[in-house]
Amino acid sequence: MDFTAGLMPLDTALAQMLDRITPLNATETVPLLQAFSRVTAHDIVSPLDVPGFDNAAMDGYAVRLNDLHDGAALPVAGKAFAGQPFNDAWPTGTCIRIMTGAPVPAGCDAVVMQEETEQTDAGVHFTAPVKAGQHIRRRGEDIAHGAVVFPAGTPLTVAELPVLASLGIAEVEVVRKVRVAVFSTGDELQLPGQPLGDG
Repeated sequence: MDFTAGLMPLDTALAQMLDRITPLNATETVPLLQAFSRVTAHDIVSPLDVPGFDNAAMDGYAVRLNDLHDGAALPVAGKAFAGQPFNDAWPTGTCIRIMTGAPVPAGCDAVVMQEETEQTDAGVHFTAPVKAGQHIRRRGEDIAHGAVVFPAGTPLTVAELPVLASLGIAEVEVVRKVRVAVFSTGDELQLPGQPLGDG
């Protein structure tokens, strides 16, 4: 016996249901720590550049190309660390010891990784060709100020939330959760922990 005779085709039924769906436009603002699995209501725009300044991508030495002459060694004029930039006057004919993440000194053309250097009594000798801009992460290279980080409709997961936190975003506008009602029929259902009957 064909129990589907006279029934509406599945594709037709689905199409009619989809035609009656109204997009959920209501939004709410929630703290970032409560935004997991929520969906962004609007484009999220970066309020700042990432990184916020030109910085070293390698441990090594900050140099100016004009100071590199015929393989001559350069004395070290100072040091730069993440959180402790080199702000002193940078004498001509010297280099600056620099660590990963440290702001590059004003006038720096390149960072030479320490593996491509040798220490001598005269200073630091550079053992490989040096190109302008090498091993420097430029301001805004990862995320530019004003760029759309996540478009509207993006589900917020463990991948997106740390990015928002790194941008200093403390709360986010998300689509309101769907209200769901469960309607069960029959008497065959029991609450968890209740004894099960026969049948």
